[in-house]
Amino acid sequence: MSRLNIRPAQARLYADIKRLLSTLMQRDIADPRLFGMCITWVEPTHGGQSVRVWVHKPDEGARDVCIDRLNHLAAYFSHELRRAMPKRRLPKLLFCWDQSIEEGGDMIRLLHSLEEKSG
Repeated sequence: MSRLNIRPAQARLYADIKRLLSTLMQRDIADPRLFGMCITWVEPTHGGQSVRVWVHKPDEGARDVCIDRLNHLAAYFSHELRRAMPKRRLPKLLFCWDQSIEEGGDMIRLLHSLEEKSG
């Protein structure tokens, strides 16, 4: 949650959402397309009315299918979050693909290639 300036109570809420969603995805979802999916971070949008849940999976071949499936399951996730968390209102869940891991890998490969050329 270090990407945004938010209050500590909000940071705890988003950390709890991330933790509970991760547990739900591992425990309750049997869709093989979602195996290996991890939540990289959660950020509030629209003044806290919704949260963008950034996910990543090493095999990104079917990322559009994965995102569509997760957004389809958002109602189930919201229901389970409401059961587990003593909040009156929880933000709407919006799932997005996190490309920062691939971009970081590209940067490392670029640095290695420059190192090989110079050395």
